[in-house]
Amino acid sequence: MLKSISVLVVVAGVLVACGSSGALNGISKLGADFARAFNQDRNAEPISLAGVTLPRFPTSEPFNP
Repeated sequence: MLKSISVLVVVAGVLVACGSSGALNGISKLGADFARAFNQDRNAEPISLAGVTLPRFPTSEPFNP
């Protein structure tokens, strides 16, 4: 019982350490404009694309399942 609890604590610590890194991840990696468009209400006024920019990461590996 004590062994399984200690394993859970270690796994939880690793997950917290991975999630709290300073690197951009998830939706934040696509830029502030994308995050703003993604988080707005579905019935809100559409965002004008005139000044929207999306960052490019030419050295990143694309997702390929």
